[in-house]
Amino acid sequence: MPTMAQLQFQFFGTFKKADGWYIAHCPPLDVTTQGKTLAEAKRNLIEASELFIISCLERGTLDLALRELGFVGPIKGRIPAMPANAFSFPVPIPLRFQRRSAAAECLA
Repeated sequence: MPTMAQLQFQFFGTFKKADGWYIAHCPPLDVTTQGKTLAEAKRNLIEASELFIISCLERGTLDLALRELGFVGPIKGRIPAMPANAFSFPVPIPLRFQRRSAAAECLA
């Protein structure tokens, strides 16, 4: 029987307006997207960030990708302030697990 779990990452994004579009960027993941409105750009950034994390999890490369992006481990001490034009957003990641049957355990 499948089991569900959900991780939630908390990131921040920045935005600017250019040529009638809102450009949203998540510096921690180096993900950028756009929208005709600020709300649309933020929604697109959440979706793009979620797809990035899910893709890395599916390929088994999340640890490598985060290290390449400059992540080094838990933060000790005070967390730096976000830039003035920044906003915080959650990235929910659904996980599905299925337990192996006893027969499959014996074959492994």
